[in-house]
Amino acid sequence: MLLQHLITFCRVVEEGSFTRAAQALNLTQPSVTKQVGALEDYLQVQLFTRQGKRVHLTPVGELVYDYARQVIHLVAQCEEAVREYRSPGSGSVTVGCVHTIGLFTLPDLLAAYVRENPRVKINVKTGNNRETVTMLLHGEVDLGLVTTPMVHERIEVVPLFEDPLVVVAGPSFAANLPPVISNADLAQLPFIGYVRGARFRMTTDQILEEMGIQPTFVMEFDNHEAIKTMVALGFGVALEPFSAVQREVISGKLVRLNVPGLPRHSRTTSLILRRGERRSSAVQAFLALLEQRYQVTIPAR
Repeated sequence: MLLQHLITFCRVVEEGSFTRAAQALNLTQPSVTKQVGALEDYLQVQLFTRQGKRVHLTPVGELVYDYARQVIHLVAQCEEAVREYRSPGSGSVTVGCVHTIGLFTLPDLLAAYVRENPRVKINVKTGNNRETVTMLLHGEVDLGLVTTPMVHERIEVVPLFEDPLVVVAGPSFAANLPPVISNADLAQLPFIGYVRGARFRMTTDQILEEMGIQPTFVMEFDNHEAIKTMVALGFGVALEPFSAVQREVISGKLVRLNVPGLPRHSRTTSLILRRGERRSSAVQAFLALLEQRYQVTIPAR
């Protein structure tokens, strides 16, 4: 069994077909089929079932896929350690995070990190909380930043900061509102929010329901940037994570409204790491930055 056989096998799983895997790996389809066959012969199991042009993992194929990704990750770690040994101060860090963190929290962190570590290559992969956890477990990222509490035997979780939800409006819109806004006042205002069905929309709907408010949504979007733009233009108010609107509030493009009846609700942004794993110098430097920025203690490997 060769490392290339595991790499090819994983690519077939991820592409869902031998043809697309061959294209991605710049190989012929017969070569891909031969490599997967060699892996099956070595392990003496069937890894795939076929349905038309699609392939699906067998139960034992799922098991092999999990281990194969870990092996590939360990080899990559070894290569990274050797590069750092040969060229101190270099290396790479791959960060996985949810989209809001990638937009509003990560840029400042990366800018500070690159100033101190200019020779380190930075990679970022985004997804939802579940996808970020999966990327970490499969070795696709060195560390993750998530917004949902979680417990996993293979993962170390370090809370970094609380991110409260706040009500914001554009300056011109806010100028016509009372300085203190009651729940009844808020219920009369047009809302701009996330599309129905989104996890964040469900959270905001629950909060407004607790306040006895049945909001009228005049606009719905699938990202915070569009929501902020429309709120700044004066089309309505929005319930947003403070991290997403902090810059605009400081610059005066948005106004944080005083709503005493708003329940105290915040999301905890946390760092996640694989438990007990050796960390490269480049990753350790990034963790040191997080410790300094958020005044937390990150457990050693």
